[in-house]
Amino acid sequence: MKFSVNNTVKCGPRLGLLKEIEKHPNMSLETPMAMLYTRGGSIPHITNEVFKLVSHESQIIQIPLVSTYNFEDAMNDFQGDIADFVGMKECISCVTVQDPADYTQPGHHFQNCIPLWTRQGKVLINAKLYMNSIEAFKPDMYYLLSDSDTNIASSVKRTSNAVSNTISYFKECMERHEKSKVLKNSFVMGTIAGGYCFKSRKDCIDAVCSNDIVGGYLIDGLHNNGPEVELQKAEELKPIVKYVIEKLPQEKLRAIHGCWNPVTVLELVQLGIDLFDTSYCYILTERSCALTFSLDVEDKNDQYELNLRQQQYADDFQPILSGCTCLTCSKYSRGYIHHLVTVQELLGPLLLTIHNVHHYLKFFEKIRECIRNGTLSQLQEKITSQFNAYQEIITKKQTLVNVSKLKENNKDSDVSNQTPRTDNSSITEEDATEDSDAFDNDIIKETQNDTRTTVMETINKTEVKSIS
Repeated sequence: MKFSVNNTVKCGPRLGLLKEIEKHPNMSLETPMAMLYTRGGSIPHITNEVFKLVSHESQIIQIPLVSTYNFEDAMNDFQGDIADFVGMKECISCVTVQDPADYTQPGHHFQNCIPLWTRQGKVLINAKLYMNSIEAFKPDMYYLLSDSDTNIASSVKRTSNAVSNTISYFKECMERHEKSKVLKNSFVMGTIAGGYCFKSRKDCIDAVCSNDIVGGYLIDGLHNNGPEVELQKAEELKPIVKYVIEKLPQEKLRAIHGCWNPVTVLELVQLGIDLFDTSYCYILTERSCALTFSLDVEDKNDQYELNLRQQQYADDFQPILSGCTCLTCSKYSRGYIHHLVTVQELLGPLLLTIHNVHHYLKFFEKIRECIRNGTLSQLQEKITSQFNAYQEIITKKQTLVNVSKLKENNKDSDVSNQTPRTDNSSITEEDATEDSDAFDNDIIKETQNDTRTTVMETINKTEVKSIS
């Protein structure tokens, strides 16, 4: 497998092509693109047969080792590769270490090995065991083992240790790769660890980029995976990602994984990232939401996503997204899907997955089109405005819910602490109005104090970061 790019800009949006794939010689894949997120080798909620109704295009399937570790014994006796084993032989297989949609527990550090939190419990895996699994799976491409247990709050010592471990794993894995006959045609990708420490990143780059056999690089250690990644600000990522990209070989494939929202994806594409995954679609489906953000700059639709559990969609007979050509939007209404997710029918997540994956793949098609036409900034502006408007609505709703809960708690507290009147006098309307006004003032003051506390905490954290 080979990767080529159409320009050699250091840090900017670019189009690339994966081609000359040994098992699929007639297949070529354009980047930027998103790999299909799988669990146990299957796209969550849908079968391979159903997925063929979603997309007829060639795809890369992301196979996290953490969810397929128990396949190794069966794969040793199986004649084919991992893509054939999971029933998706028409796709390119890519083995990764951790699951981007599942929170990776931090703090479990061991010498010369990392923990995998499998369904059977914690499994400690070193470079030798990892390469045993890779040789058994025989993937078209795979990432080398790394210590990715870092995030924006990690200490300098932790990031330094992560880099030391990653470099050690890199050397052992590459030595095994170069001797392996099974993996001689597999596309191997190194991992750049080091959290948000520039020095640690540089040390890792200097060690990992010295081998020309490596076809690409994963920028890892930015988070601990899971749904929380969706809300991580692009402003936190951009400085360190830009620094790493500027020091990587320009002709190599660049990847970042995680449940990034489309706004962050666009920011990373603008920096020159080529490869992502569809784990974001999975976490959306798990909360019964459907993507509806517009892919047309001229479109007046400003709705970013729908939460189909909400009662307002019970009698809504429109498709999820007008004009969408996916199977879900072609045959089913919002009201029907609302019913399915409300009564927890298995068909509900299936239909949402079909739509979300279809829309997300179309999103990347649009990104490539905009890069060709030089209109990526306009698409970014459109989607960012939709996303920000949606987040503002969510914030307002959450604020109302919090204030309502606070009022209820205070009312319950007042009732329990109330002493009986001894003068047989009744509460007048004027007294009730005064009490209500005083209560509302207390709520406002309490909310303002909470806001000030949050702001001061944020300022203090920012100052600490800037000093460090």
